[in-house]
Amino acid sequence: MTTGILSSSGRTYEFSQVRGDNVIAVIATRRIRWAAVLGVITLLIAGYAGWQAFSRSEAGCGSGPCDGDDPGLAAGTRAVNPQVRVWSRSITLIMAEGGASASIAQAQAGDSVWLDRGTTDQRLRGENLGITTLSATETAATTKFYRYDGGLLRACGKAGDRPEVRCTRWMAAADPQPDRRMRAVERLLDRYDHDTGLWENDVSTWQSANALTTLIDYLRDSGDRQYLSYIEETYRHGEVARTGLPRTTGYNDDELWWALAWIKAFDLTGEARYLTAARTIVDGLADQKAAFCGGGLAWARVGVDPQLRPWTQVNAITNALYISATALLGTRVDASDQPSYRARATATWDWFSTGAGRALLDSSGAVNDHLDQYGDTCVLVDANTRWTYGQGEMIAGLVALYRITGNSELLTSADRIAAAATRDGSPFLQDGVLNEPSATTCPGPSCHDAETYKGVFVRGYRELRETGRSHAATTDFLMRQANSLRDNDDEYGFRWQGPPGADDHPNFATQAAALDALNAGS
Repeated sequence: MTTGILSSSGRTYEFSQVRGDNVIAVIATRRIRWAAVLGVITLLIAGYAGWQAFSRSEAGCGSGPCDGDDPGLAAGTRAVNPQVRVWSRSITLIMAEGGASASIAQAQAGDSVWLDRGTTDQRLRGENLGITTLSATETAATTKFYRYDGGLLRACGKAGDRPEVRCTRWMAAADPQPDRRMRAVERLLDRYDHDTGLWENDVSTWQSANALTTLIDYLRDSGDRQYLSYIEETYRHGEVARTGLPRTTGYNDDELWWALAWIKAFDLTGEARYLTAARTIVDGLADQKAAFCGGGLAWARVGVDPQLRPWTQVNAITNALYISATALLGTRVDASDQPSYRARATATWDWFSTGAGRALLDSSGAVNDHLDQYGDTCVLVDANTRWTYGQGEMIAGLVALYRITGNSELLTSADRIAAAATRDGSPFLQDGVLNEPSATTCPGPSCHDAETYKGVFVRGYRELRETGRSHAATTDFLMRQANSLRDNDDEYGFRWQGPPGADDHPNFATQAAALDALNAGS
């Protein structure tokens, strides 16, 4: 055996050559074994990754997360997403590449949130995906991620102590994020009362008729059909199928707003029952002419005014609505019935232009509010009280009558009203934006009716512009109204100028009026 000396750092070591050879051999063998183990592990990892990729491919996941994965793994999460609100809860469809998750916020224990999956024609094919119920300490929750899977997704949720379920609109992978107008529609529908078929706290019902009209205009203009069910649902409530009305309020103008809403529903859907509802309302007003006022339509039904206001009042809005409704029916009913409606529309305009109603058309071009009985005649009262909706609905009626008669003088009269309302110095404008000068209690809890008025004006003004023959109505004016609106979390109050004030609390009527402006200015 050979012995060697190894010196290192001044120290001497003695070792056996044979033993050293054996140690080196053992080390080499162990290195080979570890290399083999590492190779096997590497192969296993690669195999798992390949299997996982194959599995994701088979599941249609590609490189993104699969059903039930953490939504944080998804790329391309959108900043603006569809959202609905119910009982103060916010339910959001959080869209990302390939799929989405659902969230609920401002929530409490027992609340739930989930996803539904649908076919491209919006038929349900998978519900309660990833359903998540909040624990006692939670105020928000988000579901797992689920893929579109070639179809649609929506987020749904409910308060734990309430039966109502609210769902966002259906969305496909390629759908754009909700724009300003779509988000305003969602906020309007958040306030719809499914128990009554009206919007929240609407005692008089006429503002719900206007909100429905606004929704129908959105559906018509956008081509969106996801909210058609609201028309059907409203029709099914109350006495609509029999009388055309959810309930009778005693006011003729309330009823005529519903006639106009059902005419628009008929135009959008082609369903004859909506046209029948409109005809039932209009035909039911035949006995409401006021003999003391030259045959103008009375504001309230004789003897049944619910607020004890004098039924002997004859106002501009009721008669303007009657022109609109009868003229519109004059092109939609059977040919044999059309002359009757056209005659009624023409006679009502004649009452305005040459009869007792002439006092309602001011020399400035503005439309006054109402006449009151004085002995066996009627006289103008409150000459300085005027409203935007009186101007707008008169314009709309004249346009409708022009469309069935071809009488260009009607457009001249409509132009005169539009010009008076929108000229420099008009009391209806503030910095070029619509204002309601007679609404001294607005905004506020006593405002009520006036919250709808500006929306009616922009609808009528838009009708005039769309004739293509107006010298007064412009696209720029309508765009200015839409662009002036400032929202608070997609909700709009009474004022259309400047940022929302602390005293200006949005409700369904203010929201619908703002949506009218967005519809007209889009």
